[in-house]
Amino acid sequence: MEHHFVSVPLPMSPGSSAAPTAYSDVQAAAYDDKRFSGPVGGRLHAFDWRILRQALPSADHSARVLEVGCGTGRLLLEARQAGYNVVGLDASPHMLQQLSQKIGGRGEPFEMIVGEAARIPRPDGSFDFVSAIRLLNQTESPEYALSVVAEMHRLTSPGGYLLAEFVNAHGPRWRDNRRDTTRLTPPQVIERVRDAGGTVVHCRGAFYLGMQAYQASPAWCLRLVSALDRAASRRVPRWCSRSYVLFRRKPAA
Repeated sequence: MEHHFVSVPLPMSPGSSAAPTAYSDVQAAAYDDKRFSGPVGGRLHAFDWRILRQALPSADHSARVLEVGCGTGRLLLEARQAGYNVVGLDASPHMLQQLSQKIGGRGEPFEMIVGEAARIPRPDGSFDFVSAIRLLNQTESPEYALSVVAEMHRLTSPGGYLLAEFVNAHGPRWRDNRRDTTRLTPPQVIERVRDAGGTVVHCRGAFYLGMQAYQASPAWCLRLVSALDRAASRRVPRWCSRSYVLFRRKPAA
C-alpha cells in the first residue's frame, strides 16, 4: 500500500541534503529504540500519550488532527487508532519512512507531509486539532520555536485546539538538562498565541524531577518515581523541566 507523501522545499544548510534539524536515515532508524524502548521509554511515551489523549476530546472523532514534528509516528498512530483523522508533518523524510514502514499494509493510508514546521503548506484553519510534542526544543532558536507555535495557531480552525509542549526555561539544569537545547517559558508561548487571538485552556508542568530521575531508577521503583514526580509537578509547575499548554482558537463570530 502506498502512502501519500507531499514534498515541500526545506531550508538547507551548506553541504546538507536535509533541513538542519531533520533526522538522518541512521538517526531515524534508531530513534524509537534509543528513546522509547524499555521500561523508562515506555513510561515516557505513555505520559505523552496520556496528555495528548486528555486534550483530544476537545475535538470529536471526526476532527482533522495534525501533528507537527510527528517523527516516526509514535503518538500519531495512537491518535489514529483512537479513531481520529490524522495528518503527520516532519522535516525528515527518513522519519516519515519509518512511520510508513510501521503502517505497512494495515489500514487506510493517510497524509504525511515532508515540510518545515514554521511554513506548513496548508490554508488557515485547515485542522481542528494541532499538536507538537518533543519538537520545539529541537528547533534552532526560541524565536523560531515561537514562530512554529504561531503557525500552529494559524492552521487551527476557529473554535479548534492546539497543544504545545516545550522545554521550560525555568526548569532545572543538571546532568543532561545542561545540554544545549531550545528553551521557552510558558508566558512566552502564551503571549504568542494570545497575540494571534487564542486563549489558554490549561498549562501543565511535567518532569519536575527531570527525565534523568527516571533513567537513573531501577525498573522496580519507576512507578513510585512517577507518582512522586506527578505530585511535585502539580504543586510547582513553574519549575518543571517541561510544559504542556493547551489553547483554543477563538470561535468564528
